[in-house]
Amino acid sequence: MTNDARPRVLSIASITSVSTIDGGDTLAAELNGPDGDTIFLLIPLGTAGALITHLTDAAERGARERRLHSQGRRSVPDA
Repeated sequence: MTNDARPRVLSIASITSVSTIDGGDTLAAELNGPDGDTIFLLIPLGTAGALITHLTDAAERGARERRLHSQGRRSVPDA
């Protein structure tokens, strides 16, 4: 990405299916966008592991923030 390029934002409403292609080297995720369009996301298997780790970490932080919010407490940013 160059300095003047804008990032692409992909919004999804649901996951229809995930399968493997390329002899198991790539995950093919079929997603539904909020407008009902079908989106295909191809993820190399090596990258999928890192994505799972990042998603899990973010979900745990989100759950922790929701708990603190429901208790009327403010969250402390991660270091």
